[in-house]
Formats: sequence, structure tokens, C-alpha cells
Amino acid sequence: MKGARRLLPVSRSLVPLWDLAVVLNGLKMTPFEPLEGADMKHLSLKTVLLLALASAKRVSDIHALSVHPSCTQFAPGQTRVLLKPNPAFTPKVIGSCTPIDIEAFPPQLVSSGEQQQDLLCPVRALHTYMDRSKELRLNDQLFVSWAKPHKGKPVTKQRLSHWIVEAIALAYTSQNLQAPMGLRAHSTRGLATSWALSKGVSIQDICAAASWSSPITFVRFYRLDVSTPSVARAVLGTLLSRDSTC
Repeated sequence: MKGARRLLPVSRSLVPLWDLAVVLNGLKMTPFEPLEGADMKHLSLKTVLLLALASAKRVSDIHALSVHPSCTQFAPGQTRVLLKPNPAFTPKVIGSCTPIDIEAFPPQLVSSGEQQQDLLCPVRALHTYMDRSKELRLNDQLFVSWAKPHKGKPVTKQRLSHWIVEAIALAYTSQNLQAPMGLRAHSTRGLATSWALSKGVSIQDICAAASWSSPITFVRFYRLDVSTPSVARAVLGTLLSRDSTC
């Protein structure tokens, strides 16, 4: 198999399939907001996508999360949340399923320079989702179905993947943009970790959060070019920036 891979190396795209800024902007609009008035479908889609981006975990790890008090613990004031999987869950890689510790975004600022950052807070979305779903859920699994005839029952890993893809696509279409073809739920891991690296997060912290034992896994299979502008964009954009200044 090593010889076959040398003769026919597997190629992967180094460019993100979808634009994170576009998707995050879409999550701040209708039908995802206002969060308190959104229906269960759009509340579920937003929550699972924000959780996938904030944690960089596999869908199977998110699927194993539980609302039991021993597994989901909110800090006072909802400043952070600690999520642990169901103890009966067996991860893909033994010992790789670490708890998810997510800190809330700062309180919303009303100055003109800030744009409602708390609308993208995963802690806020998760707390709202758990509060709205507690009356219909039939077990302790975090994400449950909102649709009949499976209302309140735990969703499968495949359905959870569909939710992530649907949330990304809906964030595009809600802004009258065409959603990219070939969207995959697993793409959130590469995009989230690549942006984290570009923003100064150490590769050791990234690997710990994403449950990768070695940075080699990230570099070979997940790292994307998210921050470096192309030569053409830098050159051709000079005229646009000059005109806007004038």
C-alpha cells in the first residue's frame, strides 16, 4: 500500500471549500436569529455548527455528548461550558475523546466598531438549545430530533452530519449566495483548526483540542491556506484600495 501511494499519491485541496466569514455572517441573520424566536430546526442547526467549529471535534465525538448534569456543566453566568461524552461512548481512537471546554464570548458591545459578537457565542446557543429541547427530549443525548415521528429521540451520527452541511448551505442561501457543491461535515475540523493556527493558537493546543496525537496529522490532512492572499489578489487589489481611499 505504501508503494501504491507513492505511485499514485492522494491529492487534497489546500483551499477551503467554503468561506468561514460568509457562514458566520449568515448565522447572525434570519432564520437563525433572533435565537429565542427561532424554530427548533434552525436552533439545532446553528447550535451544532457552532459547536463543531468551536471544538474542532469529530461528528462522532459531538454525537456522544450528553445533557446529564455530570456531563454538561455551565459556569455561573454562562461564562463557559464543560462538555463530556457519555461514559459508555467508545471513541474512534482510544483515549482521544477529551472533554470540550468552551469559553463564552465577551458581552455584546454597542459601539459602532463591534458587530454583535455574542450572536456567534456557542455557549449561548447551547444553553438556549438545551432549555428549548428539554420538554421534547426522551433521553440524555444532547442532540435530539425535532421532526415527527422521531421527535425527541436521539439523532444518528449521519443525521448530525446532515445538520452541519445544511447549516452551512442555509447560511449561504440566506444571503442570496449559492452554496458550494460537495459540502462535508468533516470540513469543519480543517477549517476551524487552520483559522486557529493563523490567529496565533499554538499547534500543540490545536492538536490537543482536535484530539490529534501528532502535528503531522494536522499538517498532512487538515491544514488549509486561509490567511495568505495570492499574488494576483494583492496586485489587482491595489487599484481597488486606491479608489476607495480617494
